[in-house]
Amino acid sequence: MEKPLYPMRINKYLALKNYATRRGADELIEKNRVLINGRFAVLGDKVNENDNVEVRQGKKPEAYAYYAYNKPVDVITHSPQRDEIDIAQSLNSDTGFTSGPLAGLFPIGRLDKNSHGLIILTNDGRVTDRLLNPKHNHDKEYLVKTVNKLPNNFKEKMEAGVDIGEEEPTKPCKIKVIDDYTFSITLT
Repeated sequence: MEKPLYPMRINKYLALKNYATRRGADELIEKNRVLINGRFAVLGDKVNENDNVEVRQGKKPEAYAYYAYNKPVDVITHSPQRDEIDIAQSLNSDTGFTSGPLAGLFPIGRLDKNSHGLIILTNDGRVTDRLLNPKHNHDKEYLVKTVNKLPNNFKEKMEAGVDIGEEEPTKPCKIKVIDDYTFSITLT
């Protein structure tokens, strides 16, 4: 993990210290529950490494949780429509997803309905940003099986970027053809 750079905004500092998410830290500041060197903090304040920061919230910093979940085919990551089932519903009530240790968890990212595989469930918005924000350039690898045989020029065309109707094609990617119907794709 990289060393924090000071001075930093008070809400980022509180998030790094596990008191709250940045948004939650802003709420603590607005409620006059955060002091910097003995004075009440205001939104946008910056702190230095040697500043004395006190949080009067009446509870310990939030305990963050992280779970690996193997999402099955036909389960929606979130926001199900009509008769679809999402991750929260697929974890039966015996697991306590809506109460107990799994309460408040959300998936980091998403997997399509027809795909399956690892997805992380957490209550930590900080790690979500670190993993999903494009500025961090994380590689994500997927194994894809197709119904139709891959064309001979598939690898070259995919690696160059694909026009999906947006303003510009997708970023270049890495393709490894495994067999006539299977390939791995690494996206950034």
